[in-house]
Amino acid sequence: MVQGSCLCGQIEYEVELIPNKIFNCHCSYCRKAHGAAFVTVALAKGDTLKITKGNEALKEHQNELGGFRAFCFNCGTRLMNYAPDKSLYLSVSLSTIDTPIDAKPIAHVNIESKASWHEPYEGIPALEGLPLDILS
Repeated sequence: MVQGSCLCGQIEYEVELIPNKIFNCHCSYCRKAHGAAFVTVALAKGDTLKITKGNEALKEHQNELGGFRAFCFNCGTRLMNYAPDKSLYLSVSLSTIDTPIDAKPIAHVNIESKASWHEPYEGIPALEGLPLDILS
């Protein structure tokens, strides 16, 4: 289990990460939500997610694909993404994890919609979309 929190500390959570499932996502949703060229996310086991502090400050935005992006109502920190059934899909923004981890991204994903002014760094695969076999 790892612990994480938002910028203002109003929300704290814990979750079990799935080993070796960290990605740099370049999709337009992540870029806009984070105001950055990409966001690094770690896949996690949805049934292990526990909001340990500040559940009332956790707000959700549902996109047209049906997925949710959860953020702190107070400071705006984007904490995680998930499907309506969190056991199907849960990813946390790696930058919100407070527990030291010894893991790095294994791929750039969704590069077909990357920012035109940014080139993903070399050294890991750059993939279109999020291939289903990369999740298993």
